[in-house]
Amino acid sequence: MKSVHLAVILLTPYGGDHSLALKQNIAGVPLLKRLLLTLQRAGIKQFLILSHQLDPKQIHKETAKIEKDSRLTSPLQWHDRAEYFQSPNIDSIQTLTQGLPFILVNGNLVTHQKVIQRFIEAGQNNFEEIYSLEIEGHIPGGMFLLPSDKFSTLDSLTENQASRAFAKHIVLPADKNFWVEVQGPGSIMQADKNLLHYNKHHYHQFMDIWVNSVFSRPICALLVKTPLTPNMLSLFGLFIGLLAGCAFAQGNYLGGLAGGLLMVLTAIGDCCDGDIARLKLLESDSGEKLDTACDNIINVFVFTGMMLGLAQSQGWINALIPFTMLALGGGWIFTLIYFPKGGKGSSFNDSKMYDIIQTLASRNFIYIIFVFSIFGYVEGFLWLAGIGSLVFALILFMAKRRMLKETYAPS
Repeated sequence: MKSVHLAVILLTPYGGDHSLALKQNIAGVPLLKRLLLTLQRAGIKQFLILSHQLDPKQIHKETAKIEKDSRLTSPLQWHDRAEYFQSPNIDSIQTLTQGLPFILVNGNLVTHQKVIQRFIEAGQNNFEEIYSLEIEGHIPGGMFLLPSDKFSTLDSLTENQASRAFAKHIVLPADKNFWVEVQGPGSIMQADKNLLHYNKHHYHQFMDIWVNSVFSRPICALLVKTPLTPNMLSLFGLFIGLLAGCAFAQGNYLGGLAGGLLMVLTAIGDCCDGDIARLKLLESDSGEKLDTACDNIINVFVFTGMMLGLAQSQGWINALIPFTMLALGGGWIFTLIYFPKGGKGSSFNDSKMYDIIQTLASRNFIYIIFVFSIFGYVEGFLWLAGIGSLVFALILFMAKRRMLKETYAPS
């Protein structure tokens, strides 16, 4: 099956202002760099940027600035648009396209990598036609898919509305797809809004969808304009979690209620660091590991705080019994989930147990703590967690044992 590996980016319309694409930030990332990173994440491996009457020194400066970003690994060429089409080199064009279709976009486009992937997948069955992207209920355009032998038509395709009429439309549903061409303050706000709204598709757990993201989205709308990074937010969430542990350790109603409220804040903050990572295109394995480590440390401090609080009100025996059960069950679960493959439940991939692990490891349990704290019965949750962890650890052990038997059973 043929694939698309080249993106041609027309930086601005003729006579347009380059500063919009080069200096305007969308959700904390310069517009052109956001487009390049989005295309790269969609599978594009090579870029050709065509600008109009931009000083060669500035082209060199902007190219160096973009290539300095370690996230951008795809080769980048940048030429003056008029000069490129006045004396096109057929051989160089064929080398660029490798005889395959290519994607054409304006430099002021904002969209999501999955939208680009869906657009390419929908058009890959017939690479002899010119296709334009259309979102249901919107004017088509913004992005085009062209056969390599139509390279010479791209100069007019994004400029001339009549030329667009010759393109066939690939229509994608509006509920999960968007594109915005940034041309002024109104479209800048719309692009930011669309990106924030798109983040809801990353949530699958009930409380994330209906509670946490409701609060995290307006918070992220403010934070994304600051220099704060996802890792900073993860560490701040860790600090809030430590405060929650200290609150539970007070052993009284107000301390338990404060701890429950602080735990809810960690759940909302956990959504925020993920949202900011996606909005600023800063997702990384190291960031995910830090986030997981912070979550685990918070759990240790919170349950330790509950144990200390229960010891104050009911004595050490009543506190240590459920805490010991929780420590043994939790440690057993941690070992079964993360070893030997690493990753949250990787050993249980492609099994029903994997979905159960992801559900139980979600932030939903925080709201169970909150409900118990409202009724002043935090010790009840500690007993529930202690018994539940031992039972679940046993279930995991039996499931893993069964999987190992099936794996090594003689065929």
